[in-house]
Amino acid sequence: MRKVLLKVTGVAISGMMILSLSACGKKDNAADETLIDPDYIVQEYETTTTDEGYTIINGFYRIKSDDGDKDTILYIPYIEDKQEGVSYLEELHIKSSTERRIDLKAGNTPDGALYDKQTSSDYGAPYVEACIVPDFALPYYNSKDTIPNWYLSDRAGYAFTYRVDKAGDVKSTSDTMVSLDVGAISVAMYEDFYDDIPKMNISVYGVPKSLFKKKFGKTFGANEFMKYKDTLKKNDYKDCDLLCSKDITATGVYYVDYAQLNKKGDYINYIIEYKFSDAGEKVYLKACAAGGYKISDEKLYSEWKKAHAEQLINN
Repeated sequence: MRKVLLKVTGVAISGMMILSLSACGKKDNAADETLIDPDYIVQEYETTTTDEGYTIINGFYRIKSDDGDKDTILYIPYIEDKQEGVSYLEELHIKSSTERRIDLKAGNTPDGALYDKQTSSDYGAPYVEACIVPDFALPYYNSKDTIPNWYLSDRAGYAFTYRVDKAGDVKSTSDTMVSLDVGAISVAMYEDFYDDIPKMNISVYGVPKSLFKKKFGKTFGANEFMKYKDTLKKNDYKDCDLLCSKDITATGVYYVDYAQLNKKGDYINYIIEYKFSDAGEKVYLKACAAGGYKISDEKLYSEWKKAHAEQLINN
């Protein structure tokens, strides 16, 4: 990384005064455009440039993101020493980070388990991004711009994807529900960016096969299945079984052992729910699925599971 620390000098101050005077009489939007210029920011804050050419200001990436009609300026916390296996906020916006994300799921494979790219994509977990523009950057947005704040909110979703056996099938049974033995969830909490991190809880509910049979009979459609998730939520998942729950207090990769949860084969699917509390105004967090796996060696997996007990939701 090339470090470019810029300080306010007499010349810089003079230049700013001249620009300020010359801006008098111009339209307000012209002045706003001047403020957006990165040169104004770097004269106040420590600035570095990564080897890829991305700017880091006061500990935040300054990234231009294509937002349909125009570029949007994003400020995303910069983490130099990334934790292995964890997915971070900038990964959809920086090329090397996007490439890194592709390898995360394979890298998170537990000992004694197998990763298959196609089947792993059938495992899911709620996707949450929270990233608030820092105070120092607010003056550099145009007054007509929408500030790109991503707010934290509770989320829930099915763990496994619905899939029909044949093209054109509109009805299905539990046999066509994709199922894997272990699922990984990545959580980036950005602990160093605030004094008190928000409280996060991950809960896993089992959706009983008997519940679906009672509701739909022997078969059900994909649309019915997806809509029923909303019904379960409205009832606060009282018709489901709460199988495990864990408070998350640190960045890391966490796992759910579905093989253990479904030894009797009682469940057609699972609901993964994130709940947050004590979140301040400035929150930075990302949580998402990070791989699905099949157990191939029970002994080796059991040893891995024992050594990584603190990462298991159902421990």
